[in-house]
Amino acid sequence: MMKRALIILLVIGLAVTSVFATGSKETAPQASKVREVEFWHTMSGVNGAAIDKIAENFNATVGKEKGIVVKSVFQGNDNSEKLKTLAQAGDTKNFPDIAQIAGAGIPSAITYEQLVPMQDMFDSGKATLAKDDIEPNMLRAYTYQNRLVGMPVSCSSILLYYNKDMFREVGLDPENPPATIAEMADAISKLMVKKGNTVERYGLNVAVRRYQLANWIGGQGEYNFFGDNEGGRTAPMTRVTFGDDGSLHDFLTEWEKVVRTGGYKPSEDDINEEFALELFGMAIMSTARISKIQSLVQGNFDWGVAPFPLVHATDTGRTSVGGSCVVMFNPDKDSAQVDAAWEFVQYMVSPEVQFQFHKDTGYIPVNKKVYELDGVDQWFAEKPMYKVAIDQIHASHPYVQEPFDIINWEIDAVIKNHMLDFANGKETLQQCHDGIVKECNERLAAYHKANG
Repeated sequence: MMKRALIILLVIGLAVTSVFATGSKETAPQASKVREVEFWHTMSGVNGAAIDKIAENFNATVGKEKGIVVKSVFQGNDNSEKLKTLAQAGDTKNFPDIAQIAGAGIPSAITYEQLVPMQDMFDSGKATLAKDDIEPNMLRAYTYQNRLVGMPVSCSSILLYYNKDMFREVGLDPENPPATIAEMADAISKLMVKKGNTVERYGLNVAVRRYQLANWIGGQGEYNFFGDNEGGRTAPMTRVTFGDDGSLHDFLTEWEKVVRTGGYKPSEDDINEEFALELFGMAIMSTARISKIQSLVQGNFDWGVAPFPLVHATDTGRTSVGGSCVVMFNPDKDSAQVDAAWEFVQYMVSPEVQFQFHKDTGYIPVNKKVYELDGVDQWFAEKPMYKVAIDQIHASHPYVQEPFDIINWEIDAVIKNHMLDFANGKETLQQCHDGIVKECNERLAAYHKANG
């Protein structure tokens, strides 16, 4: 009897050791039934709480049914850099299953052998999600060489924010905000308040960087490209083309009207707080800031949002898709793990989840079926500001996108520095134009030379 008891204890001990020795992402004690999916995101504050809530709700519903647990991990605001660091160190085993990245991170993502393009999941026949249900502009935003790389999840658009009370004060129509850069310049002159030579209230605050310029370049005409190869979407971008086609010069010609008002603040400190403190009358910001501005203003003054001002009144291209997507990886060469991650990705972009995420954050729903849900019309009737960005994206050409410019941080620095010098009178229009074109192309050429 004693011998039999010892044998039973030995068998139990070996079984427990086997469970905890496994190196897979399956979790004990039901190792064969529960898979853990690691999801890196880049959101904090209200937005971070909203993205964590998606994971929690998945775990309590679909995940519970299918034996999947999503571990949502905030990794700072730039997952692309973390992934790049791991790849350069050869530490590919520590890639997450899913990572949230901006569109600028796509050129790096496609070089990782662990990447599982979203197009592969649609092509595999494992999709319960219809690709056609996703907004076309948003699909295009994360597509390279006609293959969908990342799944749009938290998408935004760039808008004009303006103080309606200030507009009334200076005789501007608060229900008819500027539709072009020239009209914006006129409004700046009226909104500006000076004491002697000191500006006490600016008309506009925005730092023109890569993101803003990409919208003003891309929106010209029916659509326009920032660089060759359709802005890097059909092949790697090797040079900017906005110097050749005249679109940069056209933008700078209009922007000079803004600079000459003397009421333009060209650098951003804390643009959210300063708008709430009424230090300027207008700002250019993402739609994702609506909720934040509401919490800061707290009804202290009347304000609104409007479509992004055009370079020419006849432009129809409108704006690009901002925000981010999620990409999938298979670091363990485990197809079942990929399938588990795919379940969560599809859940994230389902109509009900996207509608709630939109209400929590202000990001634009990526699933077209959101607009068929009960309560949607009432929501937008009560929150008309949220609809402005949605209508703007729906009116925009899908080819108007941020570029896949590979070295986006270098391109951003070039544009930021020259636009600041132009605004501060250190460069003429032509010097600013030629400097941006020359330095962007030099940096792209150096990258391609160094990387074959």
